[in-house]
Amino acid sequence: MREAIQHERLRQLYDYWEGKRGNRLMPARTDIDPVEIPGLLPNLILIDVERGERNRYRFRLYGTEVCAIRGADLTGRYIEEPGITQLRDAAIESYDRIVADRKPVYQCHKFQPDDYVIGYYHRLVLPLGEQEEVRMLLIGFYRVYDRPAHLPPQGS
Repeated sequence: MREAIQHERLRQLYDYWEGKRGNRLMPARTDIDPVEIPGLLPNLILIDVERGERNRYRFRLYGTEVCAIRGADLTGRYIEEPGITQLRDAAIESYDRIVADRKPVYQCHKFQPDDYVIGYYHRLVLPLGEQEEVRMLLIGFYRVYDRPAHLPPQGS
């Protein structure tokens, strides 16, 4: 999995998670110590998994950089609330799959806000739990901008 992760900070997060996991399926939330990963905190999201007939996902922590990217702090809110995300159904489906499979997922999505910029959203979702049951999701989220190769360098 590590080789597939295209963002250096997310590889650091994955290595940290893997080190805490040991020989278990996943580490517990209590294994994660924010003091050990201060440089990653602004780009982290922590989601409570509320199990039921349909799982619910509540944002426990929404990092400051994620707030800046999103334009809002979603701490304490549920993903299914109106206005949270246009990709609500896809996000819930993805989280449900991670909870069922109990395995991390990395995704990189390309977007192009205009003719001059290409951007990439990098997301790593890591399960946290106890006794083989996912209780929380730890998410690293980064946005990176690039210039298309056919454009001259900025300032030219």
